[in-house]
Amino acid sequence: MKPLVHAVVGCGRVAPNHVDGFSALPGAELRWACDRDLSRARALAREYGLPQVTSHVRDVLADPVVDSVSITVDHAQHYELAAAALEAGKHVLVEKPLAMTVEEGAALTALAERAGRVLSVVSQHRYDPVVRAVRDWLADGLLGQLVSGTVSLQCGRDDSYYADSYWRGTFAGEGGSALVNQGYHALDVTRWLTGGLAVVGAAVGHTAPRGGMETEDTLAAVLRGPQGALVTYQVTVASSITWRTRIELVGTEGSVLFDLDHPGTLHLAEGGDALRAAAREVGAQKAPAPAGIGYYGISHRRQIADFAAAIRDGHTMAADGAAGLGTLRLLRDIYRTARSEGTAPGGSTAAPGARRAGGRGDGTGRVTEDG
Repeated sequence: MKPLVHAVVGCGRVAPNHVDGFSALPGAELRWACDRDLSRARALAREYGLPQVTSHVRDVLADPVVDSVSITVDHAQHYELAAAALEAGKHVLVEKPLAMTVEEGAALTALAERAGRVLSVVSQHRYDPVVRAVRDWLADGLLGQLVSGTVSLQCGRDDSYYADSYWRGTFAGEGGSALVNQGYHALDVTRWLTGGLAVVGAAVGHTAPRGGMETEDTLAAVLRGPQGALVTYQVTVASSITWRTRIELVGTEGSVLFDLDHPGTLHLAEGGDALRAAAREVGAQKAPAPAGIGYYGISHRRQIADFAAAIRDGHTMAADGAAGLGTLRLLRDIYRTARSEGTAPGGSTAAPGARRAGGRGDGTGRVTEDG
C-alpha cells in the first residue's frame, strides 16, 4: 500500500504534535516542513528528519507526491491556505478554528465535499479516553437526563506572548483571544458531549490585558443544551496558573467531573453501579508522555490516525470539517451576544490604530508559525 505522504505548513508551537502523530502512524511519510521563517522550517526538519524545507507553501502544494497537509499557522491564514490545499487536491488537517468567519468555514466544508477530500479541524480532546468514556456514558443513559454543566478554563499568558507576536491578541489575526484560542477545546468538547449548545447570554472582559492585547482576556457565557440543560462556561488567560481545565456534567442519575489537561483525569463519577464500574476502568488507564506542550495532550496521535483512516475508507470523522464549522458557529454566536450586550468588542476587525496581523493575503505564498 502506498504510504500517506504528509507536509507540515507552519513550524511553531503545535507543529511537533503533528510531526509526532504522523511519525507514529504506520504507512505515513513526512516530507515537507514549511514556514515563512526558513530557519524554523529547517529546525523542525533537522530535529525530526523531514527531507524537504521551504518558505513558500506553493512548493508544498505543487508536489504531486504530497497527499495531505497540516495547517498550523495563525487563524487569519486558515481559510486561504486550507482552500489552496483542497484546490490542489490535498487532504487537510487544520488547527482550530476552522476559519475566522462562519462564511469562510462553510466555504471550506463545501469545497472539501466538491473536491472529495478529507477536511478535519484539530479537536484532539474529542479523542481523549476520558472524553470518549463520558460520551458513551451519556449515550447509555448512565447519567440520566443532563440538567446542568460547569466548564472552566484558567491559564496564564504573559506580556511577551502577545507583545512579541504580530497576530496574537489582535482581532485581525486571532479573531478574539481567550475563547477562540485557549478556550476553544473546552467549548468544543462540551458541545460534542451535550449534542449541541445555544447561547443564552455572554460577556467579555478586558480587565488584565497582557502585552497590549486588544482582544478579551476573560469571557463568561450561559449556554443551553438541546434538552434544556444549562451550562455555565468561563475562560481567562489572566490566571497565575499555567493551565487547568475542568468540565462537570450533572444528570438526574449521575454526575461526572473531569479535565482536559494531560493526562485527562476523571475526578468524580457518582451514580449507579454501572457508572462506578465504568469509571474504575477509565481510572486504571495510563497515558503516555505528551509529545509537545504538556496540556496539548497526546490525542493528536489518535485524531491523526482517524484522519488517515478517513482518507483510506471515507468514513466520517468525529472531528471533521462539519464539526469544526459547528463549533465556529457557536463561538461566533458567543462573541456576537457579548457585543450586543455592549460589554466589549468581539468582532474580527481591529479597531483604528490597533496592532494588525501581517500574515494574510500578502501575495507571497509564505506562511508563519502557529499559536
